[in-house]
Amino acid sequence: MSKWKIYSLYYGEITCPKEVATVGLDAGLKVTIPYMGYLLDNGSRKILVDAGIHERFIVNGKAWGMPAKGGSQYVKDSLEKVGVKPDDIEMVLYTHLHNDHAGNCHLFKNALHVFQDAEWKNLLDPMPIQSFRGDYDLEIIPELKKLNCQRVVGDGEIAPGIKFYKTPGHTLGSMAITVETTNGVYVMTGDTAILKCNLFPKMDKMVLMNGEELKITPAPYAPVIPHALIIESSAWCQSIYRLKLLVKEEKYALTGHEPSLVSRAFP
Repeated sequence: MSKWKIYSLYYGEITCPKEVATVGLDAGLKVTIPYMGYLLDNGSRKILVDAGIHERFIVNGKAWGMPAKGGSQYVKDSLEKVGVKPDDIEMVLYTHLHNDHAGNCHLFKNALHVFQDAEWKNLLDPMPIQSFRGDYDLEIIPELKKLNCQRVVGDGEIAPGIKFYKTPGHTLGSMAITVETTNGVYVMTGDTAILKCNLFPKMDKMVLMNGEELKITPAPYAPVIPHALIIESSAWCQSIYRLKLLVKEEKYALTGHEPSLVSRAFP
């Protein structure tokens, strides 16, 4: 069996206070983080993880009141840079169905769309805080109903070398994706871990999208750093500890919005 190669895809970006991604360490610091997806390619099959934000959620250059850019053209352009068209994608795996991860599902008409059953139910019936924030793009509901979708429950293997693990807490049906490569197993965490420092709290710097290094304050004692977008704390704690077991080393963590991962290939 040929191993997979992973390409990180840049779908746009948003500038937000760092406490959105961590817990208030270095309070007031603003960081521009990417909207991201991942292309999995083993030479014969092309699978996408997450589909980015739709332009309808970016109004006057802002999303949730914060400077942002993205949309369907960003997704198509990012795929084109690695020689792929939307029609080439045979499967889309969703770490969760938030608007910045599933907004462009309509681009992939030939694909099987895979997400947790609990996440579909969360999309249909958001919790009050999710509705207040506008976490979900409700316009994707009729789009997904027109597409070929597969709901999954719990953990499993969706293709040789590609497994999924249910990791609720950020949403009710979040899941992580593991991918076997010639250099080890990489883990796409979705937004259970938004940044690498959520999983590795002793990190003292962050590499930004332009390559610059930004000093950050390590957590003195905590084994993980929570972020501000957790809807079920107990479930999130169990999920983040599960991720820490799956991620063998920091280099194998492909988190939901880590700036240092933009436009890279693994291995």
